[in-house]
Amino acid sequence: MPIAILALGAVAFGLKLPPKEDQENFKTKLKRIDFGGAFTLVTAVFTLLLALDRGGNVSWTDHFTIATFTVSVVTFLAFVFIEMRVAPEPIAPAYIIRNSTLFAIYMANFLMIGANMTMLFSVPLYLQAVRQFTPSQVGLTLLSNVVAGAVGSVSTGLVMKATGKYYVLTITTFALSFIGDSLIAGVTGPVAFNIALLCTGGDIATTSCCPLTSF
Repeated sequence: MPIAILALGAVAFGLKLPPKEDQENFKTKLKRIDFGGAFTLVTAVFTLLLALDRGGNVSWTDHFTIATFTVSVVTFLAFVFIEMRVAPEPIAPAYIIRNSTLFAIYMANFLMIGANMTMLFSVPLYLQAVRQFTPSQVGLTLLSNVVAGAVGSVSTGLVMKATGKYYVLTITTFALSFIGDSLIAGVTGPVAFNIALLCTGGDIATTSCCPLTSF
C-alpha cells in the first residue's frame, strides 16, 4: 500500500499532459481504440488459460475443457480478423508479423518476460512451502525486486534517449535476465540454497525484465 501511494503521488505530480486545446476530442479518441481486438484477445487468452487449468486438474476430455478450448480458438480467429480487416488502428498491426525483425524481438520479449514471470510466481511458493518463510518474509525478500525494476526501466530509458542506440541494450538486458534466472534456478535447485544469491538473481532478472517492454 505505501508503495502504491508513492506511485500515485509520482504520477499526480510528475505527469505532464498537453494543454487542453491540444488534446483530441474525447469521442474521436474513443473511436481510435481497438475495443473489438482488445475484447477478443482477452477472451481468447482467458479461456485458453481456463481450459489448460481445467484440463490439467480435471480432465482433458471434460466437456467444459473442450468448450473453453473451442471458445479460445474462435475468439483468437476473430481477433486476427478484426486486426487484419476491421480495426482502423489495431493493437497488433499486421506489419509486425510481416517484419521479421519486429516479430523476432517481440517473440524474444514474450519468452523472456514469461520466464521471469514464472520465476516471480514460483519463488514465493518455494520459499513458503520448502523454506518455511512467512508471507511477510517472502514480501521482504522480493521487495528489492521492485526497486531493481524501477532502476532498470529508468536507466535504460535515459541511455536510449541519450544515445539513440538499442542493439547493445537489447543484448545486455537479455543476457542479464538469463544470468538472473540461472542464479535463481541454481540456489533453489542443484546448488545449496543462499538467500543473498536468490535476491541478487531476482534483482538482476527484474532489472532487465522491466526495460524489455521499452524496446
